[in-house]
Amino acid sequence: MTREILERLLLFFVPFVLYGSYLLLLRLQPPEGGRRHPWTALVIAGLVLYAGSFVVWGIEDGEPVGTGAYVAPHMENGRIVPAHFDTKKK
Repeated sequence: MTREILERLLLFFVPFVLYGSYLLLLRLQPPEGGRRHPWTALVIAGLVLYAGSFVVWGIEDGEPVGTGAYVAPHMENGRIVPAHFDTKKK
C-alpha cells in the first residue's frame, strides 16, 4: 500500500521535475518581478496525472471477467463466511 501511495505522489511531482529540468537545460534564470512560474498549471497537471493513475489502476487491477459470481459475506452455522467468488455460479 505504501508503494502505491508513493508512486502516486511521484506522479504528482513529475510536472514540477520536468519544469525544473527545462529551466536547467535552458539555463534560464528564475523569473523576476513581472514573470511568474506556472504553479497553477503544474499543480493541475500533477493532479490530472494523480487522478489518471487511479483510472489506470482500476482498469489494470481487479478481478478478471468471468471468474464467477460474487458471494457477499454472510453467516453460516454461527460463523462469518468471508466474501468470495463462487466459480460454480455464473
